[in-house]
Amino acid sequence: MSELMTWKIILVDDEPDSLNLVAEMLVLNGAEVFRAPGGEQCLDLLDSMIPTVVVCDLAMPRPDGWDLLAAIRARPDISQIPVVAITAYYSEKVADEARRAGFDAFCPKPIKAHDFLKLLKTLVALS
Repeated sequence: MSELMTWKIILVDDEPDSLNLVAEMLVLNGAEVFRAPGGEQCLDLLDSMIPTVVVCDLAMPRPDGWDLLAAIRARPDISQIPVVAITAYYSEKVADEARRAGFDAFCPKPIKAHDFLKLLKTLVALS
């Protein structure tokens, strides 16, 4: 049985292909995935559930990933949920800015399934 069988993951990405690809990877590994095509939809989901982790793209129309993280951290009921940033605009500077902003982890696109799943498992084990 996969470790992800009990996980509820909110996946946020405004790019449908990326959203579906990452969602399928997580579903195939046992997670229950809630897809949100934007930050507002993610915040709506967070009004009715507490996920194991939130995975969000940084570059989206407002609210973007940075705004979404700030909104999550500002709410005491969900502020401790691990939040992972994903982006196609990878650089060491962006990775460093994401960590300083309060993301729990950072993963560049294209996502490598094995590395991404290992990152998520390590992150959830520490939280």
